[in-house]
Amino acid sequence: MNRVAVAAIISLLSAPAVQAAECSDVALVLAIDASSSIDATEFDLQIAGYRDALSSPEVGESFRKAGTVQIAAVFWADSAYAPQIVPWHLISDHGDLSSFATILASTERRVTGNTDMGTGLKAALDLFGAEAICAERLVIDVSGDGRATVNARRGGIANLGAERKRAKDLGVIVNGLAITGNDAGLADYYRSEVALGLSSFVMEVNGFATFHEAIAQKLMREVLADSSAPDGELGRL
Repeated sequence: MNRVAVAAIISLLSAPAVQAAECSDVALVLAIDASSSIDATEFDLQIAGYRDALSSPEVGESFRKAGTVQIAAVFWADSAYAPQIVPWHLISDHGDLSSFATILASTERRVTGNTDMGTGLKAALDLFGAEAICAERLVIDVSGDGRATVNARRGGIANLGAERKRAKDLGVIVNGLAITGNDAGLADYYRSEVALGLSSFVMEVNGFATFHEAIAQKLMREVLADSSAPDGELGRL
């Protein structure tokens, strides 16, 4: 066998290993509620909470322990608006995470209206395919303060069930953070209608004052795939 043929065979045999080496340990999309039930002050508190959590040493250390992490974000609301996308960032160190946090916090809100959660879930799922993201775990982190609403003229949440099925078929884990200030039963709704996957979980926070604490705990839990802590211990802040 000549040297060219041998080289070609070696190349083919090694290709899967090279491709696997390029895969991340975790690919995480933050799906953030920007609907009209969250006013401007609450939205600012929510985004500041994400910024502070992502910039914290504790979250940074969790990302380091998790291995190679890719992170992106979606601001979703009414299906009449195209969701706003913060594209994928590869997190190699704490500086990368702080940079992503700054970009996220500086994104100007351009969506509002109904709580069309299916629109947000679809946008998050689309991000996994947009750049052929390869990761051991695909995770969507949904946060919001209300249940999905229906717009009779546009069909509203008709695609929520279909997008959850799509997430299931793709092996995507969907976790939830329910902001329960105006709806005491919202966490249960998130558990039955939003969360998905064997290691999925739902946390709850009563309002925005302690949102940063809740999202920090949630981020650490999901990047490290820690399913040992019950929802109640982490969720009621």
